[in-house]
Amino acid sequence: MAIESPSSETLAAWAASSRELLALTAPDGTVLWCNAAFRQRFGTVLPAPLRIAPPTRPDEEIAIGDDLFAARAHAVPDGTAWQLEDLGPRREAARLRELLDIAQEFGRLGLWEREIGSGRGRWDRHVFDFWGLDASQGTPDLHEATRFIHPDDQFADTFGQSMAVPGRYSQHYRVLRPDGTVCRIHSQWEVKAGPSGRPERVVGVMMDDTEVYELARSLGDASAQLKLAVELADIAIWRHDLRTDRMHYNDRAFAVLGIEPRPDGLSIDEVRSYIHPDDLPEVIASAQRALASDRPTDMQARYRRSDGSWRHVLTRRVVQRGPDGAPLAFLGVALDLTDQVENQREATELALRLEMATSAAGVGIWTRDPQTEAGEWNAEMFALNGLSPDRGVPSRREWVEEIIHPDDRPRMRHVREQLLESPEGMVEHEYRIVRPDGQVRWLVNRARRMPWGGRTMIFGVTLDITERRQAEQALRSSDQRAALAVRSAGIGTWEVDFESGTERWDEQMFRLRGLEPRREPPSREDRLAMVHPADRSRTMDARPAAVGERRPLRYEFRITLPDGSVRWLASRSIAVTDEQGRALRRIGVNWDITDAKETEAARAATAVAERASRAKSQFLARMSHELRTPLNAVLGFTQLLQFEDTDPARSAKLRHVRAAGEHLLSLIDGVLDLSSLEAGNLRLRPEPIDLAALADQALPLVSVLGQRHGVRLLRGPVDGVAMADRTRTLQVLMNLLTNAIKYNRPGGEVRLSARADGADVTFSVADTGRGMNAEQLRHLFEPFNRLGAEREGIEGTGIGLTIVKALVHGMSGQVAVHSEPGVGSRFDVTLPRAAAGAEVSSMPEPVASTPRRSRRRAASCSTSRTTRSTCCSSRSWCATFPVCASTARPPALPAWRVPRRCAPTSC
Repeated sequence: MAIESPSSETLAAWAASSRELLALTAPDGTVLWCNAAFRQRFGTVLPAPLRIAPPTRPDEEIAIGDDLFAARAHAVPDGTAWQLEDLGPRREAARLRELLDIAQEFGRLGLWEREIGSGRGRWDRHVFDFWGLDASQGTPDLHEATRFIHPDDQFADTFGQSMAVPGRYSQHYRVLRPDGTVCRIHSQWEVKAGPSGRPERVVGVMMDDTEVYELARSLGDASAQLKLAVELADIAIWRHDLRTDRMHYNDRAFAVLGIEPRPDGLSIDEVRSYIHPDDLPEVIASAQRALASDRPTDMQARYRRSDGSWRHVLTRRVVQRGPDGAPLAFLGVALDLTDQVENQREATELALRLEMATSAAGVGIWTRDPQTEAGEWNAEMFALNGLSPDRGVPSRREWVEEIIHPDDRPRMRHVREQLLESPEGMVEHEYRIVRPDGQVRWLVNRARRMPWGGRTMIFGVTLDITERRQAEQALRSSDQRAALAVRSAGIGTWEVDFESGTERWDEQMFRLRGLEPRREPPSREDRLAMVHPADRSRTMDARPAAVGERRPLRYEFRITLPDGSVRWLASRSIAVTDEQGRALRRIGVNWDITDAKETEAARAATAVAERASRAKSQFLARMSHELRTPLNAVLGFTQLLQFEDTDPARSAKLRHVRAAGEHLLSLIDGVLDLSSLEAGNLRLRPEPIDLAALADQALPLVSVLGQRHGVRLLRGPVDGVAMADRTRTLQVLMNLLTNAIKYNRPGGEVRLSARADGADVTFSVADTGRGMNAEQLRHLFEPFNRLGAEREGIEGTGIGLTIVKALVHGMSGQVAVHSEPGVGSRFDVTLPRAAAGAEVSSMPEPVASTPRRSRRRAASCSTSRTTRSTCCSSRSWCATFPVCASTARPPALPAWRVPRRCAPTSC
């Protein structure tokens, strides 16, 4: 079927909408017809350059006035058909792309977002690169992503807390990649609230800070990441010619509006017809503000597409001015936010995220005309130099002579000449500046020269590298300190390279052998000759094959110095391997251990002292046993007198006597237990013990003490069956509970808990008392050392914890202490766990509330005649408690306070 030719009306409409300048001229140059774009630009007269020198090839560039056009001329029957394209927008777009390209050479940025409710997220491909993960596998959930972050950086805690409150947050952390490398991340994010006001989603930007810490990555990586981030933003570029009042867009801008590209652009009225009526006043006001300033201005508006839908567009514009300062055009970029947001609130959010990315990169962008000295700085450039944008861009002389550090000025005065003369057209310099507040910062400039508008311009970017320089200095200082430490400690270092066979000794290796340092180390034979004959077989020189082994080598040997004296040396060495595990070289150290060896001789004397100590302990045990008998009588008669005598004055004195006697008895009991433990005479009877029943027995026994001190006793989960001596385990628990109460604060708490863990069970006593510092913890288990509590009037002998530790170790257990001053302490006692199914022995019923007066009457019995007479001195008292029965004890006394022998004597 034949295709019909379009009507003249159709052709006219098509020509009128074209952004190219179209015209038809007669042979004499008279314009027979032209479209609106041509008429608006040149009227109805063919420009003189086209008449004088018509184009000889397609798209030949011809200058018409101040503008450049691509021109085509076609011979037609009626004359000549002309097609002109204004190259100004294309060149302007190229300039903007060049500026973006320079900025993007710095910065490694990644963008991400995550829904708080579901935990689902979205990473761009740069974040996957940071993590070392395959983007095709999809964005990992929050738990999986957190698994790659170093646990010491506590990211999960920080991020979890941030999701509870809308706001902005920031954190540095390390990512442990699957290939074993570490990536250091600086992440900034904002928690956004939903319509209900509760946190709903998180958006953020990450920057790879690895090069700052490892000092091994090129600064260009950051620029490349920034470039990729801007490309992913899908930015449209446009130009508003103020003389013709027409808008010229790139293809992306036309795609946003949903219309076909027009070479001649759009009239401003047509553009404004696409803008939402509610947003049009702000768009016009934004243009007026831009005309009054040389700084970029931003605004956001809704644009109607050809299909009737609305697009949310964020626009940034700046005024292009002529040499005389008159405004020529608006240059701008536009970002279509519609696909990322659902409403105006989310559109604003994405604009903020773009600003966060720019700020996080920390890149200053600048230009300078070397002929006119005119320059431009972005806001970040002012921030890097500590200057206010209000003061304007400093001249080059001000920058060199007032901002740059005096020591760097001579070098920086000539960098422009180096750039202009450089064959590559690019230079990079590191230098210091002095900010107005006196702060010194290190900056790096990367500058490029290029022709622009018929003259040479300089474009550059600047980064703050102060942290990198400080890190470099810290590494150098660390190496120097390490070398100084090695020299100060008298350690000699050596190295053997297996590939070259060369050996190296430092000066200390020679001095350890009484030799003067020289360039080459002694031969293997000479080294063996220095070693004591009895020790030669154990050295590495006597076993050449051992040098190439990959395992660490360590041994001790004697050497004979030139003066005949003998010294002991220690040797430690390791092999340095390649990726295949092949040993490349061995490095090692020697140091003098003569003093340590001589110390071993003193150990024999220590053993003698220990035997003497054991003899002393046995003596104390016998003496303590002999002291108990008369002391029990004193306490017994004192109690009887208290019971029978009602005179207040005498009762007060008797209370003092009884308190002193009980303190002395407690001290004797402790010394007796401690002596028995040290002498190995204390017999322990391990049996299955239900820790829950043990807690039931212990807590009531200390409840009155807790009430007196205003301390609350709490019982946590108590599980497990221990294999231990029941009486001594109760003694340990009572001692810990009593201490936790006595050294607590009024209104404090003591918590008892227990748990089973594998082959062990652990019960814990935690308090909220005064706590202990590191110095006190070092002396905690020393006998008779109360750590200063004796000056505060707190009752005690100072041997309770010594006995606790000895008893627990005697039952194959361990005691651990965790304490913080002002917070409290926790004692963890770990004992062997009883076998599954073991029969648990019954425990006596706890005594929670023995009458106070009755408890005073309780007294221990013994075979002493004096003590028996004490018990029999008051028949009514004895009738209260049968304390003299062979299996009985006073109800208020713990099991370990019962006399070791009790004669079956009744009263």
